[in-house]
Amino acid sequence: MRYLILLALVCSAAMADWNKVEFGGKTLWLHPKALPLPTTLLGPFAKRGDGGIVAADDSRVLISKDSGKTWQPRTLFADTKKFECRGERTLLRTREGVLVLAFLNVKEVALRWDQKNGGPQPECRLPVYVTRSLDDGETWQEPRKVQDGWCGALRTMIQLRSGRLVMGCQVAAANPGRHVCFSYVSDDEGKTWKKSNVIDLGKYGGYGDHGGGIEPTLAQLKDGRLWMLIRTYAGCFTEAFSTDEGLTWRDIKPGPIKASGSPGQLQRLQSGRLVLFWNRYIDTAKKTGRREQLSMAFSEDDDGRSWTEPVVVAYDPLQPGHKEQEHRLSYPYVFERVPGELWVTTMQGPLRIKLQEDDFLPRKLSEQTYRVRWMAKAGIKVDGRADEPEWAKAAVEKQFIFPWDKTPPPATEFRALCDETHLYFTFRVHDDDIVVLEKLRDKQDAIFEDRAEMYFAPDNWMKDYYCIEVDSRGRAYDYRGAYYRQIDPSWSFKGLETAASPLPNGYVVEGRIPLASFEAMGFPRLRPGVKIRCGLFRAEFSHDRSGKPVVQRASIHNRGCHIDSPPPIQTWMAWVDPKTEEPDFHVPTSLGWLEIVK
Repeated sequence: MRYLILLALVCSAAMADWNKVEFGGKTLWLHPKALPLPTTLLGPFAKRGDGGIVAADDSRVLISKDSGKTWQPRTLFADTKKFECRGERTLLRTREGVLVLAFLNVKEVALRWDQKNGGPQPECRLPVYVTRSLDDGETWQEPRKVQDGWCGALRTMIQLRSGRLVMGCQVAAANPGRHVCFSYVSDDEGKTWKKSNVIDLGKYGGYGDHGGGIEPTLAQLKDGRLWMLIRTYAGCFTEAFSTDEGLTWRDIKPGPIKASGSPGQLQRLQSGRLVLFWNRYIDTAKKTGRREQLSMAFSEDDDGRSWTEPVVVAYDPLQPGHKEQEHRLSYPYVFERVPGELWVTTMQGPLRIKLQEDDFLPRKLSEQTYRVRWMAKAGIKVDGRADEPEWAKAAVEKQFIFPWDKTPPPATEFRALCDETHLYFTFRVHDDDIVVLEKLRDKQDAIFEDRAEMYFAPDNWMKDYYCIEVDSRGRAYDYRGAYYRQIDPSWSFKGLETAASPLPNGYVVEGRIPLASFEAMGFPRLRPGVKIRCGLFRAEFSHDRSGKPVVQRASIHNRGCHIDSPPPIQTWMAWVDPKTEEPDFHVPTSLGWLEIVK
């Protein structure tokens, strides 16, 4: 009775402004910032190279090219009598464009557990398989068995900075019956797997068909270590660490994160933050309300040592006369569809919601500023040389970096000037290996070349933005964008002029933009005292002379386009560090300020 009273108080007070939403015939309470997904699919989900989404289902995959509104099925298994996915599965698209799906095969399930006789019996099995797709989910290879025995759940598979894949796993162990956990690693994009040492929690983890350490989730920390959170019934997650990329786990101990004996989902976001979704007790003293609420917290600066205050994002209140199992929101999947937009679904419970990271913890925008010298009239001819005396009056910006690479960046200088009619800009680039195409099929072919780039946004969050990318020949690829990466290459800067000239070890890019074009795009008239959001970048490419065969797959950088020659080796330079996990300039954190000054 006291628990029901507490429930009533929680619902009436703290959740007074929450929304009641129907999911699968049930009414769930949603945080005011949570919105229903456009799909009822459980997932897990992954992004395709063309920007679409692929979702794993029990015996098929589904592909959406309209942000989840509609889905087209694809065959997952050639023999559906032999294979079927259980709900606990994990899906990943590698940076090289290979989709890897790990699943538990329902067609072989046999739960044979007798604790008095050692726990799992010899015929107890729910094996783990892996299948791969090399064409973004259109076709799938024959599944390969990774593990026999009984595996209760798969929660997480990640790709490390080195390219290695790491998957958390578990298996039932006997005498006494319990579960032990570990990881598998793959250095060939999921073809073959190697097992780590076993984490056996012994008496601390408990015994029985749900005893031991189970259902681990994991993430790579900024210092390169791996951090694993293991489900136990000790009132908290057990944690473990690996310093050799998942082959050996050490420092295994009860962790500081309180939990209700349910699995969590730990994930590194594109913003660089960690996010955790998990279940907490509503009444920690009585250990009630175990899986009715799904909570979320972020760790921003210290890789899990501190967290934001947990926020309950969804709630399925226990009703009088109902069983606890009827009101679960647990086993969460998390998918970052675009940077900052999180899709959250639960295997136990029909929850299907999306959340915006910035609604709970806004990303930090840069205040870095380049000051553009104002003059009444700049006598500059756009010829690619940038040798007029006026350029000597412009501030020189040299602080360009490789945000995602530790190698020293080649020299880059940026200058800008503004007069009554135009904004003038120039890049002076050091480049010992210039990648340039002799002939462009269209202006989008610039994505395969070395180039200097400028992005302009009328607002802080890049709801709309405008881009100029100029190659070493002075050819401009200009386009309009909307967050996230909704590119319109048919659009052009009206009145844009660009040119370039060679240097002994690089090139110079020069250009000018009519101020009237900025005003037409919603920017204020550029005058002293005005500042606008702007990003300065370089695509610093080099030729691939390795002679190795290259498979060209779609990515956010090539936008599904291919060339006849081997694609270049890509690195990316920026004036402002976007602080993203993967290379990306199309995010608000990549922008600083251009300020017009006298």
